[in-house]
Parts: sequence; structure tokens; C-alpha cells
Amino acid sequence: MDLQFLGGASEIGSLGLVVRDHGRTLLFDYGMTPTDPPSYPRPAPTNLDAVFLSHAHLDHSGMIPILSRLPKARIVMTPVTLAVADLLTRDALKIAKLEGYLPPFEPNDIRGMHARTTVLEKHATFRHRGLEVELTPAGHIPGASMYLYRGEKDLLFTGDLQTHATHLVAGAEPVECDVLVMESTYAGREHPDRAETERRFRDKIRETIERGGRAIVPAFAVGRAQEVLLSLASAGFETYLDGMARAVNRIYDSAPDTLAHPAKFRHAMDRVHIIESQGDRRKALREGEVIVTTGGMLDGGPALFYIGELYTDANSSIFLTGYQVEGSNGRRLLEEGTLDVDGTLIKPVCEVMKFDFSAHASHSELVKLARRTRAKTVVLMHGDNREPLRDEIAQFSEVVLPETGRMYTV
Repeated sequence: MDLQFLGGASEIGSLGLVVRDHGRTLLFDYGMTPTDPPSYPRPAPTNLDAVFLSHAHLDHSGMIPILSRLPKARIVMTPVTLAVADLLTRDALKIAKLEGYLPPFEPNDIRGMHARTTVLEKHATFRHRGLEVELTPAGHIPGASMYLYRGEKDLLFTGDLQTHATHLVAGAEPVECDVLVMESTYAGREHPDRAETERRFRDKIRETIERGGRAIVPAFAVGRAQEVLLSLASAGFETYLDGMARAVNRIYDSAPDTLAHPAKFRHAMDRVHIIESQGDRRKALREGEVIVTTGGMLDGGPALFYIGELYTDANSSIFLTGYQVEGSNGRRLLEEGTLDVDGTLIKPVCEVMKFDFSAHASHSELVKLARRTRAKTVVLMHGDNREPLRDEIAQFSEVVLPETGRMYTV
């Protein structure tokens, strides 16, 4: 069995893994890195038999539409992943037009993605001409799947995973395999206690409100915004929601079997004021206490509008809830205290804090999952600091640290 990464081997982003086995050529994920302009993986083989998409985040899904041009590739994903991937890839086209760079695919390719896709629910098995691949939930976000390919050796591809339960989804359970291809985003790092993080988060929002300010909470539209809203559901704040997360909420609400607690999800979303217009945004600034808004790294989205309105208010706060990649506006705000808003560099006087709401497994959780799969070989991907994880897993399995473009036989 031969493995070759087209991207995302030793970095976080643009993930794509080609598996060649018994005359078959399979692709697991095919994403882009949403920088400005985006970066892309290497070209996919033209003889793909099947493509398996773990979840809809752009660094995993962003190049899937272009695969619809290939002569025979069948694409497999869950219904929720297809709905959200459609949303995100269409948004990527819109951003390309606004920013003035050439997109890698066209609207017709997104339609082709739908036509080529076989949607399967969690725990289903994809069978086609002797090929057998089993889906199992990956945690992370609703609809996310790990894939177990049954060949001469059984290979488990995790995509992004979360092993402990959150408000939004149940945690991933290990699946026994011979070869484990596992993400390593948080190699060498542990998350703080989630309950304590949420308590501190709510306390800081309460402090902001008591001094007369507004709490702006930038959050990723897919998964993070919903997790934040669920953590605020019982706090009694006047909470407003803006951006693409509104559409994602509707998708998740229509697929209750992908949620940890569907009734709690619906109850939490019913308590949120949805922003649909510029007038609603002004109302949120006047009457809202918490504004959860997309633009999780502050590189775009409504978050910049609210910060532009409130950055001179020392009573207000900006509470970041996601990882801020190097070069992002959010990273600049954390490290330098400045922010680019429509080409103007501003220095917010608001309180700025970051809270860890990560949907990825921590170092110790990754080690535990790897051990429980009983894999003889563990391939660590999608991480930029894999060595600490390699060193610990090497005590019980062979470990491969792949590099993009190289061929590996396992």
C-alpha cells in the first residue's frame, strides 16, 4: 500500500492523501488553505476511483469541486458535510471575485460535486467494485467522519478529530486498524479544562456587560460559533448572531442525528437574536450584550464591522475563540494590539482575550486514541510540530512523519 500526500503532511492546511492499493487509487480530503490568496495542494491523479471527504472545513474540502471534472471519481461524504461544503466553496468563489484572484474551480464544478457525491450516514459502509470503506464519527464538528479502508491492510484516516464530547458532538471512538493516518494539530500541547474555560469566558462577558460594554466574539462559522452559543445558552445574555453561522445553524438543525443534544441545540439557537440586515446590526450595537459573529481570524466577515464601531470603547471586549494562524489579523491583534480594518490600521482599546474552544484532540488524547487502535504503523499528518507526538507513540507503534510529495510504502 502506497501513500502520498498532496498537501497537509507537515503543515496545517491544504490536506490531501492519495492511497494506492491493489490497482485502486483513492483520495482522502482535498483542501485549500484560505490565505490571501489561497494556497493549494498538488494536482490530484486523474485516475481516481473514489474520494472521501472527512468534513467541510476548507482546508479539507476546498478543492473537492474540481474533482468532479475527473472521468470516474466517485465522491463520498455525509449529508451534513455536503451541505456545508457547498456553502463554504461557494463563499470561496465569492471571496476570490472580491479579492481579484483566479479561483481554481467554477460554479459548475460545485454542481458537479453534488452530482458525483454519494451521501452516507455515520456508521455506513461504501461498497463499489470490491472497494469497502467504513464511516465512523470523528467528533470535531457535526457530520465529520473517519474512514476505515479495508484492503490487504486496514487503514484508518481520521481527518480532524475530537475524542471528548462537547456541547455540539460526541467524541470519536477508536477503530482497530493496521495503519493509522492521524492528524497531529495539537501535538505537544494540551487543552485547558473545557468547563473552566467556559466559566472564565462567561465571567469575562459578565464583567464586560457590568461596566457598560459589549462583548464581540469572533468565531468560525462551522462548529465554533455553535459551540460558543451552546456554552452561553444558560447564561441569560442578550446574544446576537451574525454571518455565515446562521446558515450553518439551519443545516445542523435539519440533521439532529449528528448532534450530541438536538433539543438543547434547538433551544439554544431559539434564544439567539439573528442579524439579517444593517438595521439589525445597529440594533445589536445598541441593545445586545454579546455579538457572536463570523470572521474567526478577523480577516473578513461582520466581525470587522463591529470592531470598527467599538474599538475606541475601553468598556467593550473582543474575545477570540479560535486558533489565529500566523499572518492573520487575529494573530496581529494578539501579538501587536493592532488590526487592519478596510486598509486602515487601528489600535483597539477594548479588552482582548483568547479562549481555547478547540475542536481538535490534544496531545494526550491523540496518544490514547493511537494506542487503542492497535495500529502497527501510525502516520502523523496535518501538524507542524509532530515530533513530540512521534516520540511518545514510537514506544508502541512504528511512526512515519511524511512530507508532501514523497511516496511511502506501509
